[in-house]
Amino acid sequence: MTEQQTALLEVTNLTVDYDSTRALTSLDLSLQQGQLLCLLGPSGCGKSTLLRAIAGFQDVAAGRIVLAGQLLSGAGINLAPEHRQIGMVFQDIALFPHLTVRANIAFGLHQWSADDAQRRVEYLLSMVGLAGFGERYPHELSGGQQQRVALARAIAPKCNLLLLDEPFSGLDAALREALVPEVAALLKREGITAILVSHDQKEAFAFADQIAVMHHGEIEQLSSAYEIYHKPASRFVADFVGEGDFIAGQVVDSHQITCILGNISNGKLDFETGCKVDVFVRPDDILHDDGSPIKGHIVSKRFRGTHFLYRIELASGEQVACFTDSHHDHDIGEDIGIKLNMEHLLAFRS
Repeated sequence: MTEQQTALLEVTNLTVDYDSTRALTSLDLSLQQGQLLCLLGPSGCGKSTLLRAIAGFQDVAAGRIVLAGQLLSGAGINLAPEHRQIGMVFQDIALFPHLTVRANIAFGLHQWSADDAQRRVEYLLSMVGLAGFGERYPHELSGGQQQRVALARAIAPKCNLLLLDEPFSGLDAALREALVPEVAALLKREGITAILVSHDQKEAFAFADQIAVMHHGEIEQLSSAYEIYHKPASRFVADFVGEGDFIAGQVVDSHQITCILGNISNGKLDFETGCKVDVFVRPDDILHDDGSPIKGHIVSKRFRGTHFLYRIELASGEQVACFTDSHHDHDIGEDIGIKLNMEHLLAFRS
């Protein structure tokens, strides 16, 4: 079977307008049963608009949205959100404050028998690590516990698709770092297909099988976290995901580029000889080496516990970032030796 035949969610040629502003442009997206996808991008890129269109909260100007073989939007059809078999977890959590944890989770199970609903709620309480918390009220829970209850409530009716609209953004960094992979593992155990909206790269990497990097209402790249980081499809993706700087370079031959940091050889290049390019250099591509003939001037430093992140100004006036072990404590204004250690050459036409 082809991917299209087995896809749970198919978004085809989707276009969304806000009055005279185009929010999404001819967007295509396919999601398999059990996959976890993250829509990643800066504010205003269209990721929340896409989520709202899939959920049924946003009208579409053109294109189709099909879920589990059912047309949700397109060809004059716009199925109401409550009929789409889609669960949602929002940024503000939105638990009912007057209902217990157990009653919050059971809210969407009114069509189930009392016994089946009770079994489902108890199972979900155990699954999200809140067994014994059923009679508490939302205000008696921590932020992370509230988020678990919201998740359990959303998946209780056994929806076809779960949508998560930046649900972790209100949590502190340490809790978010612990909770995100925990939620991803929970969804995997349940076989739930889910889409997370985020602007946080670490969150996307910890959650998703596939990441769709969005920019100006389009998907610039859809692939794994590894591919997006090491093989970005565009200058925007390279610059947005992770840290790095562009420095001027020139193509020497079909396998080599030269720049102020030296010559870089890494596979066959898709540029003609003599072509001017911008080489994208990440902090882990630069090594601190006192014996190197290439010197740089420290213009800033950030201590990160296990390491320092230095910004180094080169003789050309260009800057690059450099990681060093935390015992390499240099002062701003100091000159240090650096060398290139690039395993993945990223270059874009100037």
